Amino acid sequence: MSARRLDGDAVYEAADLWIASALRSDDSLFTPGIPIWSERWLGEARERFLDRPHVWKGKDFFERGLPAVLAGSPPEFHQLMGEALYVAYLIIYKDTVGQAKKIERVNQVLGRSCKPVEFPDDRHAGVENGIMSPGSFINYGDRLAVVVEFVERWKKGGSDTSLLNRDSLDAPWRFQEFVADFTTEAQRVPLLHLVHPDYFEAMAAVHKNSVAKAPRFERYVTNKTKDVDRRIYQIRVALEPKYGVGFDFIKPPVGLLWGNN
Repeated sequence: MSARRLDGDAVYEAADLWIASALRSDDSLFTPGIPIWSERWLGEARERFLDRPHVWKGKDFFERGLPAVLAGSPPEFHQLMGEALYVAYLIIYKDTVGQAKKIERVNQVLGRSCKPVEFPDDRHAGVENGIMSPGSFINYGDRLAVVVEFVERWKKGGSDTSLLNRDSLDAPWRFQEFVADFTTEAQRVPLLHLVHPDYFEAMAAVHKNSVAKAPRFERYVTNKTKDVDRRIYQIRVALEPKYGVGFDFIKPPVGLLWGNN
């Protein structure tokens, strides 16, 4: 059973690298061996970015908001923000933002540093195709903030024995609870799918709710739960024998079953 998109191999490869670099360690996506996703630089991001939305919200993010956040900051912070933007772009479909624009924006962030690093060519494939349209959650400042805040919270709770334990990387439903604690439905879709693409759909929250409540799918939900992701997981398991691994809930023929036509 898998909710992975059949044409998303490069995205999932990049996401796996991010998981290994940022969640399982304090490494870097662009300069392996240099601790970029560390509590130190995430703390810098908290002070300069997350706690100062008035600096960037409501402004042209790339032309005014982000430059104001980056002004006078250490090179490592620039790199963290560039790598976080890369992660935020992974899931966004190419018809929404093309690969060239994604690369340009990441380079724009890295290039503002007094000691800029290269955006490695072998990372470009990760932002070529994307997986889904962002729907209503298209503010890139907010997208970037969710990625940074997620990892910051993860680091703070990662050594605990509670729900925040890093073992939830291997336990999708515990991971879902962790992410749901500080995100909206729309905000958590990319995080859930990038970290656990076999369990969580790359599908707009409004579509998730429609699929989960569709009368024609009700008989497949044998574990009666109100949790949208758990309901859709059961539906996918039931439909895969007929429609194949990796079928798309949005497109025909499955999309026709719940009214998306």
